[in-house]
Formats: sequence, C-alpha cells, structure tokens
Amino acid sequence: MKRVLLCCALVIASTANAQSVKFGLQGNVADVSVYKPLNEVYGLGYGGGIHLDVKFLLFSFRLSGDYLTFAPDVDRYKNAAGTLLGASSAGLAVDGGRINVISGNINGKMTVLPLPFIGPYVTGGVGIVNVSFSEAKVSLNGNRVFTVPAVKGETKPAVNFGIGADLDFGGLSLFAEVKYVVIFTKGGEIIQGVKVSEEGTIKYLPVTVGITF
Repeated sequence: MKRVLLCCALVIASTANAQSVKFGLQGNVADVSVYKPLNEVYGLGYGGGIHLDVKFLLFSFRLSGDYLTFAPDVDRYKNAAGTLLGASSAGLAVDGGRINVISGNINGKMTVLPLPFIGPYVTGGVGIVNVSFSEAKVSLNGNRVFTVPAVKGETKPAVNFGIGADLDFGGLSLFAEVKYVVIFTKGGEIIQGVKVSEEGTIKYLPVTVGITF
C-alpha cells in the first residue's frame, strides 16, 4: 500500500511538467471470479468512478477511484440454497448478498497508434481494493431459514492491465477500455468465516466507458 501511495504522490508532483491535466467520470460493467460456490451465483456487476489524467505527449498517468457492486443471480442462489437445504427452490426467497468492490488505482497509458480523433492504447497499473459482502437472508415459504452474515472487507493490493481507445473531441474526450484485475489475497483466505479465495487471488474483468474534460 505504501508503494501505491508513493506512486500517487509522484504522479501528482509531476503535474507541473505535464502537457495537460484533466478530470473525468466513468461507468463500469464487470464480471467477478471468486471461490466456489460464490462464483456460481454471481453475474455481471455495475458501478462508476472518477479519474484524473496527467498527459505527456503519447504517454499519460491515470489516477482513478471506482465502485462496483455485484448482485447474486436470484435463481442460481435459490438453486444453491435448495441443494444445501435439501428442499425445492420453488418456495425459496433471497434478499441481499451483494459483493461490493471499492478500488483506487494508478495506471500508465501508452498510445500505440496515434490517429486523428482516435487513440488506441495499452494500460497497466497497481492499486488497492476493498472487497466486502452484504448480509444475505434466505427464506422458505416466508419463513427465515438461515442468514449468511455480512463480511466486512479488507484492503488488498491489486494489479491490472488492459486495452482501450480515446476519442478526442477537442475540449473533451470519450474513452472505452477493458481491463483484467487481479486482487492478491492469501491462498484459501477466510474473511470473517467466509472463504473468498482458493488460489490466493480474486479476479474481475471490468469494461469501462467514460468522459474526460
């Protein structure tokens, strides 16, 4: 974490020599991979964030902060709970059980093919990520049968890499990118009684669309 903060400080200090410094907003859609059986009941997540771009000709730095939330697929969750309870999923109801991801990252961006109005780029960086789980309540025919307790997140280091493209419209630009994010946890880590990783990592794949002005 200290290294990430040091990188952020260096980027902020370099703004005095930058060609341009811009702010922006982004929206995210992502897929998450966690330890079974959790990964079998979660679909796409969504969220948004803010960023600061510090540009030096074809290379730039991006400081970003993002929030993502993943809701369980109700039918899959009901089937998994039904198997656990030995009951039909028809009368089961699930409330809650979201995965919440808060991240801060510093990335380098390199334009690989500078063209008029569009700039494809590669990107990679490091960050810190907090992953938490909200309480899940499972009921059968209106009667509570069990509750999966909320899991308070812990902050972990992460790396990411991906590709994207900027569309330049003079005073503002649009961008789209896809990244692969790896959060480093301890192998088979258990956070407050819930096993969240087997290989020592949690992975997610965000697709991001944003505007910089």
